[in-house]
Amino acid sequence: MKRTTRLLLVPLLVAGVAAPLSALPAAADSGGRTPPALRVGDGPADKDAVSVVRPAGDGKVGQVPVGDARLTDYDAAGGHAVLTGGASHGLQGSPDRLRPGDVIASPATAATPQGALVKVTAVHPQAGGRVAVDTRPADLTDALGDGTVDLRVPLTAADLKAKPSSTGGRVSGGQAGGGGIRLDVDVPMPPGVKPTEGHSSALSGSLEIRPELLFSYERAHWYSVAPSKAEIGMGDDYAYDFKAHAEGSAAYDTGRKPLRIPAAEVDVNKTVWVGPVPIVLNAKIDYFYDVSADGKITVDAEQRTEGRLNIGARYDADHGWSALSGPEPVTRGTATRVTGTATAQAGIGAHAELGLYGSIGVTADAMPYLKATVRGSGGGGQPKDGKRAGQTGVDDTHGEWALYGGGRLTGSFFGKLSVLGVKVLDHSWDFPAVTYEHRLAGGSS
Repeated sequence: MKRTTRLLLVPLLVAGVAAPLSALPAAADSGGRTPPALRVGDGPADKDAVSVVRPAGDGKVGQVPVGDARLTDYDAAGGHAVLTGGASHGLQGSPDRLRPGDVIASPATAATPQGALVKVTAVHPQAGGRVAVDTRPADLTDALGDGTVDLRVPLTAADLKAKPSSTGGRVSGGQAGGGGIRLDVDVPMPPGVKPTEGHSSALSGSLEIRPELLFSYERAHWYSVAPSKAEIGMGDDYAYDFKAHAEGSAAYDTGRKPLRIPAAEVDVNKTVWVGPVPIVLNAKIDYFYDVSADGKITVDAEQRTEGRLNIGARYDADHGWSALSGPEPVTRGTATRVTGTATAQAGIGAHAELGLYGSIGVTADAMPYLKATVRGSGGGGQPKDGKRAGQTGVDDTHGEWALYGGGRLTGSFFGKLSVLGVKVLDHSWDFPAVTYEHRLAGGSS
């Protein structure tokens, strides 16, 4: 199977090709100096406690001791927050303990489910161990200063917070060492479509993934006040099975119907600690399906797709922002039977959003599909000599037909991701739509 580094399509997350954002001009020559590596740790014992840091003019940041203080009241739109606790470590013990210019970083908590990253503009001490602050949004450069870090954070089933739903589908642990997750689904069919003889489902699929969140950052103040490199994304090794055993006699098009099944709508708010700073990576995934046909057709076909996913956005000071990408997936088809006079297509896709501290930076839509075209009848036999459909030796002597495995991916990059410290316009750029399609089987009489 031909591979490229241009795209990757799976029903999880995807981003397209380069976004036309201009790089910031480079500042002074770095002189070959490398910023220090930032330590990745487990964070404080109290996982709900905030971290407060104070940026310095030399590119360094210092931690402000606030003990176990928590963000108990947070109004992002109004620019107000309240810190409670931490009195034993002097949150209120000194007039300059907390002051304008300090950066407050909160992990994902009940009060800040997507985390928070703000800069203090005014301090208002209150009674009862509380301190109210006026705030404005901060950048990660304010919190991390000079340094470099490259994170690959594995996700488990416990990290994926599924929304309630009512019918169909199930989720379980993955087979690959038990570290991944598996989603199985029977796709709802439009009226007039039913399973072929001997099959209980007209259209079904399964997805096994071993996901990880991707984050990298590099800045040296002697080079630029903005990062020289940054990355936000998601990656995983995956296997996707798709089974179509359906017959119908009318034209139809479901058009991106949501899949209302357990674990089909997923939110992730994952906190990782870089030095004293909690970084909250957000992902939101909604699955959908699309089934269409333009006439009478019967399809018995299956496909399996395997690959490595790398999606999101990458920045460097020389080229600006571009999309992460991965190799094109490897797709295989099974023995096939196609009859009728029509073209039919079916797919299970996903809409995904990815960002930091609730500031979404990348959105993407991906839908792999199986397409059958027929004029007469095709297939109906098993592969000869043990070969798979699509290879020489398939019994395809019953008419003009073809089976394709393909996909379509679209995406957008939002200027909101300036939380990384790269200032861009309040604008979004659509990645050019990318499609691929490979013939899996077919022939003519």
